[in-house]
Amino acid sequence: MSCNCMTRTSQQECRGILELILQTYLLEHFQWLHRHPELALKEYETTNYVKNVLKQTEGVELLNLGLDTGVLAKIEGKEPGGVVAIRADIDALPILEESGLSYSSENEGCMHACGHDFHTTALLGVAKLLGGEREHIKGTVILLFQPAEEAEHGGEKVVNTGMFEKYKIEKIFGLHTKQNMPVGTIAIAPGPFSAAVDRFLYTVKGMGCHGSAPQTGLDPIPAAARLVGSLQEIVSRRISPTETAVISVTRFTSGTSWNIIPETARLEGTVRTFNPKVREQIVELMQAQAEGLEREGYQVEFTWIPGCPATNNDAELAELVRKEAMEEGFHVTLQHPEMGGEDFSCYQELVPGAFFHVGTGGKYPAHNSKFTVDPAALLGASKLMSEIVKKALKAS
Repeated sequence: MSCNCMTRTSQQECRGILELILQTYLLEHFQWLHRHPELALKEYETTNYVKNVLKQTEGVELLNLGLDTGVLAKIEGKEPGGVVAIRADIDALPILEESGLSYSSENEGCMHACGHDFHTTALLGVAKLLGGEREHIKGTVILLFQPAEEAEHGGEKVVNTGMFEKYKIEKIFGLHTKQNMPVGTIAIAPGPFSAAVDRFLYTVKGMGCHGSAPQTGLDPIPAAARLVGSLQEIVSRRISPTETAVISVTRFTSGTSWNIIPETARLEGTVRTFNPKVREQIVELMQAQAEGLEREGYQVEFTWIPGCPATNNDAELAELVRKEAMEEGFHVTLQHPEMGGEDFSCYQELVPGAFFHVGTGGKYPAHNSKFTVDPAALLGASKLMSEIVKKALKAS
């Protein structure tokens, strides 16, 4: 979208009209996406919708992502140059919506409760803006609509397609909604942004017996309970106080009846870290806890399920985002590292990248059944991402 008016006044009026048209365009797509949420790796309707929108968008060429869901496209600038990607995630959550919105989810038990409909719409806005400005673009813009961010390792699946190597991507950007920040604000920082996300399971097996005679068996419940406590000591006593880590036991199951000492107890939980060395250290210490119980006669199975690594912003790209946001009139705040996870980090292991939060208002946190975002933030987000990419290509 561009304006060819001659006078300054007419240019301002023209831009105002174009922005109004774009705002209407964004709202239409946002409401459709919010009404049709789909879970990870099941985003078939979303995928088809995004493809159809892009097919009708000037200057956009669809590419083959190589996955059943998700969309990949590109915009070729007038002049050759570098290659910069922008990523949005498209999946939703298994939550029954209670937002009260007039465009609430029509897929019962599924809801866009984390803003991925906003991210997808903002990237459609970028496609609309940059597709009509190819004469001002030096290089190539890759548009990635990623499936399965909430579950099923979507970022890793995208990386395994080889698209970064095939299209010679040099940099990548992404954004996420932030409900406790007002519209017109962003949060960005160099370095750690969100944590590595890992899952663990322990199965502690003893010997079941009658509840009245515990001495005749080997009770797994007190052993597993001690394990819960000892896991907390890993962070408080075995990891340097200058590092940040979380170990949370989120599920403890055992037993079938009030008068039976069970044979097995199970623990499940999550570990969050920023430093890869701390991450490795925690795995080793958790394994050692299992071996300690085995020396007492228990059979212990410890399973570590690695997730996405920590998101780590490139300093130069983070500064580019900060400066461009200020030029676009955003209030910029410093983003402090958070223990939530984000598989955008999978891409940052391949190329420099910057990820930031954009304020979207709202009373309720992400993953809440009443979560909402203010669509008024869409236009600013699309314009900001478009300008960031153009500046990043000029710097290539």
